[in-house]
Amino acid sequence: MAEVSLRKLRKTYGAVVAVEGVDLEIAKGELIVLLGPSGCGKSTTLRMVAGLETISAGELHIGGRNVTTLEPKDRDIAMVFQNYALYPHKTIRGNMSFGLKMRGMKGGEISRRVDAAAEMLDITHLLNRKPGQLSGGQMQRVALGRALVRDPAVFLLDEPLSNLDAKLRSRMREEIALLQRRIGKAMLYVTHDQTEAMTLADRIVIMRDGHVQQIGSPLEVYDRPANAFVAGFIGSPEMNLVEADLKNGFLSLSADVSISAGSDTGEREVIAGIRPEAITISDEGPEFAVRGIEQLGSQTLFIGETAGHRLRVMTQRRDDIKVGESVHLALPAAAIHLFDRASGERLEMPGGAA
Repeated sequence: MAEVSLRKLRKTYGAVVAVEGVDLEIAKGELIVLLGPSGCGKSTTLRMVAGLETISAGELHIGGRNVTTLEPKDRDIAMVFQNYALYPHKTIRGNMSFGLKMRGMKGGEISRRVDAAAEMLDITHLLNRKPGQLSGGQMQRVALGRALVRDPAVFLLDEPLSNLDAKLRSRMREEIALLQRRIGKAMLYVTHDQTEAMTLADRIVIMRDGHVQQIGSPLEVYDRPANAFVAGFIGSPEMNLVEADLKNGFLSLSADVSISAGSDTGEREVIAGIRPEAITISDEGPEFAVRGIEQLGSQTLFIGETAGHRLRVMTQRRDDIKVGESVHLALPAAAIHLFDRASGERLEMPGGAA
């Protein structure tokens, strides 16, 4: 049985539909990431699970109970907010124990839980300090600890790392992943950062304009995006997407550049996608005019044009190619993703482009 079950959840504000028909099952011990651009409905979905937003339609079940209309305190959830939401006048121990005191828990059990969580998160030495004396990373650990002591069925995390610098975000991602494996609880995590999603998630739920676009493991959504939106959203640098035509078994990028599609597909207007790292610089193939170069240490990103289309090409480090020069590209048919130009939906082409 799923620990959390979202059944056609819908949220409206008057005539505005913020979330439409979200279906999702989260197993115990599974970390699910809601991912998408600003305004896609991911935070609204999380807030419906938390009970901070009423559910306009559909049902929410946690631990086998229908909690659709229950208050947040009755849902067996704990939430970690973006801004930490710590009480500045209380010590760290006071912050971590406050919710348990409000529930009437006895002092001995509160101390045991706080001490255990503090040891797990390596913040025991901070328990007598106040939030104003802590760094951002330390406050984030305290916020996690405050949720952890409640021992809920479900942890909800709303962009918990967005206020941290890049280096600290990377370290906290590792710590959250380790924590998840140790506690084995269901987690629903909201972010707009695809690196967080790819590194943390068991499955990613990609949203756009209130609708779920795809649900899958990080590699599933990366290797087989369901539509052109997902293809362009997942990946850094993003996938190259260009308009093309399928004609008689060939994918035509222009009048002069065509790639075998592997079979006679008739004629169809498509969007062709290929990831920058799937393209290689070759001795022959379409000409690529280099307009920009980004040196990334072990890798080099080239930005330029082929057949009138702007492309990004990611290679191992190359110091021998300069802006203004032209090179040739190999565009392997097996690495090309095809999407219907009208609907944006993925096309499955036998024997060639995917």
